[in-house]
This record gives sequence, structure tokens and C-alpha cells, in this order.
Amino acid sequence: MLGQICHHFGWTLDYLLWEIDWRIVQRMMIDAPVYESDDEKKDKEIDLTEQTTDDIEEMLKKYK
Repeated sequence: MLGQICHHFGWTLDYLLWEIDWRIVQRMMIDAPVYESDDEKKDKEIDLTEQTTDDIEEMLKKYK
């Protein structure tokens, strides 16, 4: 997802990680389109979880 944002806006990963407010990046990721097949839509429950800054830091460790 972060790579797609960088590609779309022409940003580097460093710029995205250190220069953009993370609240804005989270909104971009929430608003990104998601395509599901009919099979994936059946019997799907919504799982709402709250992300903390620690969760985001843990996700970003993959990209270092």
C-alpha cells in the first residue's frame, strides 16, 4: 500500500515516512479502493480495530 501511494504521487519512501503527517497517510489508505470478488463478499464479518502508533511502527519495520 505504501509503495502504491509513493508511485501515485511520485514520492520517495523516505518522504512518505518522514515528511507527511501520518494522519493524512492513514486517511489515504482508508480511502484507497478495494476490489473483492463475489466469493470474498459472502459471509464476511467486519472486524473493527483501533490502530495505535506502536501498530504503525511495527508495520513500518518491514520497509527498513
